[in-house]
Amino acid sequence: MTKTATTIDEQIDLLKERGLTIQDEHKAREILLDIGYYRLGFYLFPFEKSFPNLSNRTHDYFPGATFEDAVNLYYFDFDLRLLLLRYLTRIEIAFCTALVYNLSNKYNSNSGYSENS
Repeated sequence: MTKTATTIDEQIDLLKERGLTIQDEHKAREILLDIGYYRLGFYLFPFEKSFPNLSNRTHDYFPGATFEDAVNLYYFDFDLRLLLLRYLTRIEIAFCTALVYNLSNKYNSNSGYSENS
């Protein structure tokens, strides 16, 4: 099956045909241009009737599912990723600092990693 390119309006029409409610089509156009139909599809999946079944997907949505629900899920995931990255980066730095400190003191070297054996 070959997929062909679609316009933003065609993407919106397809989502509506599948049962998704779109409260503000102008805003939906902006979001699809910003996030993209493909990426947003990952956040639409939980609202599909076939969820979590990956085979035989119909792409039909539960009654009451909205475009805005998927966008909110996308932004929640985005914010969570940034929050985790902030703290995981801090943990990584603390771990590396402790490792270097302990190794350099144990082997009494300022630059043991760069000395030839």
